[in-house]
Formats: sequence, C-alpha cells, structure tokens
Amino acid sequence: MPKKNEAAKPATKKSQVETMLRESSASVQQIADKLSISKQAAYSLIGDVKRSGVAISGALKDGVMHYSVDVPKKPKAKAARTFGKGATVSADVA
Repeated sequence: MPKKNEAAKPATKKSQVETMLRESSASVQQIADKLSISKQAAYSLIGDVKRSGVAISGALKDGVMHYSVDVPKKPKAKAARTFGKGATVSADVA
C-alpha cells in the first residue's frame, strides 16, 4: 500500500517526449533543449516512445525533421457481403 505522505512521482523524460509529440510536432533539437539532454538521447527517447506502441510520423519542415504522434485512421466499414457469406449457390442448377 502506498504511504499517505508520499509525493507524486515526477513525469519521466519518455512521458514528456510523448506529451510533446501528441500536442504538436517537435524536432530533435527542441526535445533536447527542453529536457536538457543531448540530441542522441532525444533520438533514443523518440525510439522508446515508438517501441512502446505509439505510431510516430516524421515530416521535413524547413530542412529539419519534425516528429509527431500519428493519429490512426478509422477503418472503413466492411462491405455488406464478404466472401463466403450471403447468397449460396446450390448444386441443383438445371
């Protein structure tokens, strides 16, 4: 059981990067500057977020790659008749 006087844990760098990418696109340099880490560490955190199952997309803007969370598209409704369902063909065709 958690103690009553325990303070809430601060957000991890990984969760901060995920939040930044969900709010808007961010470059590696922007992530590195905000979290006071190296660019390589920022690349690593982006990879960590991606490996956790979040779809990340990148777009080149003004010669700099900007990353953001890719919102999944809604699947299209299936056709009313799918293969193997619907009207059956009988073998008694004369």
